[in-house]
Amino acid sequence: MLDDDREQFRGDARRRILLVGGFLGAALATLGGRLFHLQVLRGGEYRTLAEDNRISLKPMAAPRGRIFDRDHRILVENNPDFEIVVIPELAGGTLRFLLRRLRRFIEFSDEEVKFLLQQASRQRSFLPLRLKSHLTWEEVSNISVRIHEFPGVDLQNQSIRYYPLNSLACHILGYLGEPSDRDRQRFANVTFRPGELVGKSGVEQHFEEQLRGREGVVEMEVNAVGRHVRELHRTSPQQGADMRLALDVDLQLEAQAALGNAAGSVVAMDPNNGEVLAMVSYPTYDPNQFIRGFNHAQWRALINDPSRPMINKAIQGQYPPGSTFKLVVALAGLSMGKIDPREHVFCSGVLVKEEQKFYCWRRGGHGSVGLAQAITQSCDVYFYKLAERLGVDAIERQARKMGLGDLTRVELDGERPGLIPSRAWKRKRFKAAWYPGETLITGIGQGYVLTTPLQLANMVASVANGGIVYRPSLLRLQPGQQPEVLSRLAVSSTHMEILRQGLEAVVHDRTGTGAKARPEGGIRAAGKTGTSQVVKHKREKSGQLIKQTGDKLQDHALFVCYAPADRPKIAMAVVVEHGGHGGSAAAPVAKRVLDRYFAKYGVPE
Repeated sequence: MLDDDREQFRGDARRRILLVGGFLGAALATLGGRLFHLQVLRGGEYRTLAEDNRISLKPMAAPRGRIFDRDHRILVENNPDFEIVVIPELAGGTLRFLLRRLRRFIEFSDEEVKFLLQQASRQRSFLPLRLKSHLTWEEVSNISVRIHEFPGVDLQNQSIRYYPLNSLACHILGYLGEPSDRDRQRFANVTFRPGELVGKSGVEQHFEEQLRGREGVVEMEVNAVGRHVRELHRTSPQQGADMRLALDVDLQLEAQAALGNAAGSVVAMDPNNGEVLAMVSYPTYDPNQFIRGFNHAQWRALINDPSRPMINKAIQGQYPPGSTFKLVVALAGLSMGKIDPREHVFCSGVLVKEEQKFYCWRRGGHGSVGLAQAITQSCDVYFYKLAERLGVDAIERQARKMGLGDLTRVELDGERPGLIPSRAWKRKRFKAAWYPGETLITGIGQGYVLTTPLQLANMVASVANGGIVYRPSLLRLQPGQQPEVLSRLAVSSTHMEILRQGLEAVVHDRTGTGAKARPEGGIRAAGKTGTSQVVKHKREKSGQLIKQTGDKLQDHALFVCYAPADRPKIAMAVVVEHGGHGGSAAAPVAKRVLDRYFAKYGVPE
């Protein structure tokens, strides 16, 4: 029995050894396979991850490109800005105690202190914490001489966007703000850092990719807990491209001053190439405020302002053009042979059409007038009859050839197209037929017609240069660069000259409606006044207008012009909201800009 027991014991031991050995072998095989998978098959991937854990990449913001006017005067630049930061673990006490000491030299509100304490509780104590940006020079100097009293505290210099002319040309230049989801989609290849700003309007937005530059990076070696050990490599940032605009600061200043506190817009162009020399929209805002930041009251006041200072009225304000639209109707009549310039029409002050009365602005009428006199005196009855001969569709075609009713494609986002009606448009929009009376009021720029000040400036520029409609441009043309042509008007030089003579008489004839735009020094200008209704006027049975009360019920005042009349160098459109009459409110604004232009550039030989 003893031998049998021993044999059984040995068998059990061998089975146990084999079982344990099998388990060990399987474990070693699994471990070996796993090591092969990690070190051979996926070794490169994990090596990269390990390297990322060892190296920290610190981005370096690139200074944005600067913006200049046509004479290389600075419009937007980058100024040094100081911020104060602290590494909490080196501060030698609590952050609350540090902030209490710093408040003797730097202003911190109770809300800011609360926010900083919350921020500090969410991050590691060895990481830098930004306490405040945009320090004043006084604050910087006070801290600089006492920096040794604040362990762990440092002053850092960074670049900040600065608009030295404040609100001047703000709607052209635009402003910066934190990137939205739409911005992140637009610049999908850009990783925006916390606190980084992006162009939100104007040139800053349209040319964001050129202006933003390319950020640099510092490669830092870090230990297992994320502390910086040493700098490994540095790639310097590349500043964004500088932009040179066609804008003339002197004209911009004069146009804004001439407009004063009246809401509206002034656009001045070079009629020979489409360069925008001035573009004013009022009210304005200060783009520097978007860099400094708003408090709640300031922000609410800005966005709730009924005059809408954030709107660029030059490209987004849509106004009935009033009698300035008569340029379109006149050229349509001449080019289609619907009017003989020598033909006279009698104006009694009212035209009766299908039991409706259509009044001229002059109650007693203008008597017998030809085309030149009708333009000079802005006779409504003449253009009622001409519009009736043409029909609304012919007027619509001519208007579009002159750049109305479509985007000009100037280098600004958010442009509005205006509206030029037609029979098809009304049928689609209102499911209704076009009425004959609607053609008459379209002929004097009322009814459904809407235009922007930039479109009006481009329209009169095409008359000034003899029939070329250029694409307006905010950028200064480079030597040898040709302007982009949008269309050419099919009007004979003879017919164009007839229209130009009438426009010159508007300013210089004793019966003209635009005498207040007459430049100094004997310079001849040409122009057209306009008055666009805000509300439908009421009349007495005699036809006498009943005056409206309230500023917001007054008509808009418009004026388009160019000068010199024989060799145009500048074309312009002025819109004064609720200004009343174009000749009394808008024409004087144009005169000041014309005078400033010729005082600077002289009269062409």
